[in-house]
Amino acid sequence: MLYCLGTLTWYVAGQERHAASDPRACTTGLSDQWVRGGLECLHIRVYRGAAAVADPDLIVVLHGDAPFTNPGYQYATARKLAQAADSIIAVGMLRPGYTDDDGNRSSGIRGRALGDNYTAQNVDAIAAAIDTLRRAFKPGHVILVGHSGGAALTANIIGRHPHLVDAAVLVSCPCDLPSWRRHMFDVQHQLAWWIPIHGLSPMDLAAGVDRTTVVKVIVGDSDNVAPPPLSRAYAARLKQRNVAVTLIEIPGAPHDILLDPRVLSEITATRYLIGRAALDHARRPGPDT
Repeated sequence: MLYCLGTLTWYVAGQERHAASDPRACTTGLSDQWVRGGLECLHIRVYRGAAAVADPDLIVVLHGDAPFTNPGYQYATARKLAQAADSIIAVGMLRPGYTDDDGNRSSGIRGRALGDNYTAQNVDAIAAAIDTLRRAFKPGHVILVGHSGGAALTANIIGRHPHLVDAAVLVSCPCDLPSWRRHMFDVQHQLAWWIPIHGLSPMDLAAGVDRTTVVKVIVGDSDNVAPPPLSRAYAARLKQRNVAVTLIEIPGAPHDILLDPRVLSEITATRYLIGRAALDHARRPGPDT
């Protein structure tokens, strides 16, 4: 009983709301390091290709749940993507409530990395921030990339805001939230995984994904955090609706693969599938369900 009460206290403490680390942040809605998304003020880093071009593609990168670290790899990923082509603007975004490896903190509720921060509020805040970036940069296309918990949020965004982005890349995705939480309990044997949460499951929102949205689902076949069956099930659900989805399983790859050159290559290649998906949809419109 004492263990259960201690677990509940630990969980409730994780629901505390944090302010942005810079009190002046988001006063203009968008700057080089901050963007307002609904009620939240999110830290970002913007990277551009070496040469300015008209109608660059905008790629937004979301990190995972990072239960034991302050994440910064979303910025490294964005930087590498921008270096890959002059026609890319890449933005690494710090999720609501998180503090990065340099001490910058986005406003909001971080949660306890139990799937409890995949909430409608956080989904809508990130979507609003992406919309602000889209209006500011006026890109040719918008691609949203998420790793692990960021992949679940990405999937929830395209299900809840179906016309916001042109493509989504989900890497190491816990796309079936109840199944993933059962898996994590089996791995860790911690009662915290049974605490009720308000996180949204991508499987439940798959019906809202627009059929012209290009979706890539990438998973390592040695991922023991978000095992491949979770990605396979989500991809199959989208395929049932004639969404332009591709499932890629990387041999021997573990969970933390966002900076893997094979994954980076798949992200940049996604840009060339967007027009083709729209054309295929026009030729072969599928049923709504």
